Amino acid sequence: MTFLVAALVAIATMSIGLRISSFFVSDRVHPIGRLMVAIATGTLISAAILQAFSSYRVFDFGLGLLISLSPVGLFDLAKWWFGWRRR
Repeated sequence: MTFLVAALVAIATMSIGLRISSFFVSDRVHPIGRLMVAIATGTLISAAILQAFSSYRVFDFGLGLLISLSPVGLFDLAKWWFGWRRR
């Protein structure tokens, strides 16, 4: 169960990162480089979200919020993959 929750949070993290990095990283950057920037950005933002919710003692709510983004994360990863394959 812990692995499943970690996987869902990782997918949500990539989704947040891909959406934010699309504003700051140009299309000329290699797609793998863009994915690495997205993972780093998403990790920082997700850690900040979880830390904020933990400080308010509602960590489970923050975890649920991130897990609810997981289906969007699968869509974003699929979109990134097909965009990379088209190049």
